[in-house]
Amino acid sequence: MTEKKQFIATEPSDKIRFTAESQDEQKTVLKITNQSEMKQAFKVKCTRNDLFRIKPSTGILDYNQTITVILIYRGGQGKPPVEKQQFGVYHIPAPENCTCEGAWAEHYGPPQGEHKLKVVFNE
Repeated sequence: MTEKKQFIATEPSDKIRFTAESQDEQKTVLKITNQSEMKQAFKVKCTRNDLFRIKPSTGILDYNQTITVILIYRGGQGKPPVEKQQFGVYHIPAPENCTCEGAWAEHYGPPQGEHKLKVVFNE
């Protein structure tokens, strides 16, 4: 069985950590690196837009480029949500001179790749 080539890498690669009981907004960093030989359009999504903010949530990465995305837990919710939360990073090839929106608008079918990152709340 050959392993599927990863076109992008994320750091951290599996979990995003926030503090559960904090009433303050918390920010953490997600780094996305394009490891493919062509531009990649990306989207970062979350399970609950009322709990989380993503800046920027979309963009285009050049070959070997890394972007820093700020993930924000809005806090002030008392206890963290009981249901499992996650962020998803999706990507597709981006043709030369296209916008991120244009690349996604022209793309049919599932994304070329995706990374799921579990949200973990530390007590």
